[in-house]
Amino acid sequence: MPEQKRKRILIVLGFMEPSILAGFSRYAREAGWVVNAFAVYHGSVPKAWQADGLLTTNVFRPDLVKFVRGISRSVPTVLHGCNDLRLASPNVETDEREIGRMAARHLLKCEHRHFACLRYSRNIHALRRLEGFREVLGEAGQECIDLEMIAEHGVGVGEWFRHKLSELPKPLGLFAEDDLLAARVIEAANDAGWHVPEELAVIGCGNIELVCELGTMPITSIACPLEEQAYQAAAMLNALMNGEAPRERTVTLPPLTLIARKSTDSVVALHPLVKRAIDFMGKRLHHLDLDAPAVAAHCGVSLRGLYNGFQSDLRTTPMAFLQRLRLRRAMELLRQDHGKVEAIATACGFSNLRTFQRTFQRQEGTTPTLWKRGNEY
Repeated sequence: MPEQKRKRILIVLGFMEPSILAGFSRYAREAGWVVNAFAVYHGSVPKAWQADGLLTTNVFRPDLVKFVRGISRSVPTVLHGCNDLRLASPNVETDEREIGRMAARHLLKCEHRHFACLRYSRNIHALRRLEGFREVLGEAGQECIDLEMIAEHGVGVGEWFRHKLSELPKPLGLFAEDDLLAARVIEAANDAGWHVPEELAVIGCGNIELVCELGTMPITSIACPLEEQAYQAAAMLNALMNGEAPRERTVTLPPLTLIARKSTDSVVALHPLVKRAIDFMGKRLHHLDLDAPAVAAHCGVSLRGLYNGFQSDLRTTPMAFLQRLRLRRAMELLRQDHGKVEAIATACGFSNLRTFQRTFQRQEGTTPTLWKRGNEY
């Protein structure tokens, strides 16, 4: 019996992303494909290579745009990401609106009163993230400042944003289109004398380790399922090459999780008394005897004065806020795999494991163990 001919697959990316290549590679290995990825590494247009299928992301160079649009008319093609190229091909994308919603919910939890979304493109993903961000803020009665930095401004992002800062309110919670933009925003803010995260809290998207973990400041970011997205795109291409019509023209995957880091690690309290109380709570989270009277005594105010301060500034009670601080710290430790759940509960000031589990279930809708499995990175 003659050996079955291996499918020849062309990969063209508009940007280098290891996770996308890992997803394509994993499926290609399983399917026994022959892959041409020269365009990825050399930026060349592979005009002479005969392909059975094309896997691509959005591309931006005019020659690559022309090539991808042309070949997609004659060869089965699947796009990884939103369909900015307007291809008549199926695509696999992330729920971009949910990314914006996640960013807004996180900044609202940090008690921000002013919010901005900064983007440097009008691509579909950027506009959808803005829509989701605005949606959650609107539900909370808050407005969003739409900061759009595009090519016609004629200057670099850093310089442009430094000029913009003089027009923006403090403190500000800002959602940047991606991690690279978030990093440039932080540098520009530092140059302008703004304190991050106390005066400017910044969230990015993509969870790029080199940027988020190893830059001048650890950046809070939203992780996206890029590898799984790529794997599913390759599986869809395989079905197309076998003559199968896709059940859905667009497959949408949820974002993975929000990884909170130092760039948003500050609760925006305006009242000096509340700031002192929060600082005291943060340093003594592991103390089981930490309660409202102890906080009030440390701050030199009456219990009523402490409650009034929290209610007027953060619209909550001191003990409800303390519980949020403990849960936030517990989630950080769970995500980083710092010991067993019971030990984490004790380290964060919960009297016992059962109390921690009940509190976590009530706030997050799941158990600490299940949450940990879904949020490790």
